[in-house]
This record gives sequence, structure tokens and C-alpha cells, in this order.
Amino acid sequence: MKKFFLKISYAILPFLIFLLVLAISYLGNQILTTHSEPGDFHYGTPWPNTPLDDKIPLIAEFIYVYYFTFPVGIITFFYLAYKNKTRLYDIFITLCLSFAISGIIYFFFQTRFIKPDFTPESFTDKFVVWTWNSTNPTNCFPSQHCFMAIAIFIGCVDGKELKLWYRIFGCVIGILIVLATVFTRQHFWVDFLASFVIMVPIWLLSRFSRSGQTCAKKFDDFYLAVQKKIENRKRKKD
Repeated sequence: MKKFFLKISYAILPFLIFLLVLAISYLGNQILTTHSEPGDFHYGTPWPNTPLDDKIPLIAEFIYVYYFTFPVGIITFFYLAYKNKTRLYDIFITLCLSFAISGIIYFFFQTRFIKPDFTPESFTDKFVVWTWNSTNPTNCFPSQHCFMAIAIFIGCVDGKELKLWYRIFGCVIGILIVLATVFTRQHFWVDFLASFVIMVPIWLLSRFSRSGQTCAKKFDDFYLAVQKKIENRKRKKD
């Protein structure tokens, strides 16, 4: 276990950087919309239903899959870090750029999802309503949950070093998370489409331009420089 944590320790800084980008892009725009009212710049334009959206039912049980998004994403992130450093940095670059782009879109083109009329009966129904009320119905286009789902899917498809059972699990859960975003009425299907159109080209550019390899080298140089400074300070003290 100690060997495992030592081997993935390098991924902590990239993970923290990603969390910072996530916080700024999502929570920053949520704060802007907290006290907004119709007509305000950040209130958000109601995203129109399409004929396909009208046919999509509310399936409350998908709310549990919806909450799998970030736990499975974090596990996949560090599992990939343990198995393949270059692939990890490809995902890291892709996530950071995708979330940054989504934050810019939220700031200049905020959308608002109008929740359907729904009378909760079971615990699961009430959990869905609680989820709807826990945040503003904004930051919809593109869907950051779909970003994470796509990242899980890509990481498991491209991470050939991962165990086969986990690769299959990751692909299945990635697809289910995308479905959960629409079946829990958190997003319209175009929100997933926007996430796909933004994220996949970024990943392809990172993957095939060897950006992950370059990023890994730069971070390694950074860690070595920090380590040398620490060693020099110890020598001076001695």
C-alpha cells in the first residue's frame, strides 16, 4: 500500500490544479447566479426543449448513478496515474482545458434548466428533488458531469494497463452517467453533445501531439527542482 501511494504521489498536484479549475469554472459561476433575477446578465436563458427532450422520461433511480460521477472519476484518475503517467497527463490537460472553456461559456452564455413539475413520493423521488434544489439550475451547457463521464470512458479505453474488469466497468459507468444527466432532468441532450464536441478534440490533440508526455517531463523537472532545494536546505542546516 505504501508503494502504491508513493507511486501516485506525483498526481496530487495535477489533481489539486484540476480542482481549482473546477471550483472557478463551476462554483464561481454558481455564485454569480445565486442572487440573479430574470433579466439579469447571469440569470440564464431557459434552454428550449427539443422534440427528443420531450420524449425523455424522468427516471428517478438514475440519481444514484449521477452521484457516482466524481468518486469514480477520482478513482480512475489515480488508478491511471499508477499505471501510465503519460495517459494521466493527457486526461489532466483535457479536463483542465475543457472545464476552463465551460467556465467561459457559463460566464458569457449562461443557460437555465427549467425543472419539470414533479410530486415526489418515494425516498428516491425526494432525493431527486433535493438534488434539483441543492444548486441553481444553471451551468448546464456544456455539462461538466458529462466531461467527467467522457474522461472516465476515455481513460478506461486508452489505459490499456488498467485491469480489464475496471476498463469495462469504467466504460459502462461513463455511459450510464451521461444517461443519468438527462434521465434525472439535470440536462438536455444538447448539453452532452456540447461536452463531447469540446472535449474529444482537445483529448485527441493532447494524445497525439504527445502533450501528456511533455507535461509529465515538466512536472518531473519541477519535482526534482523542489527536491534539490529541500536537500540543499538540509545540508545548510547540518
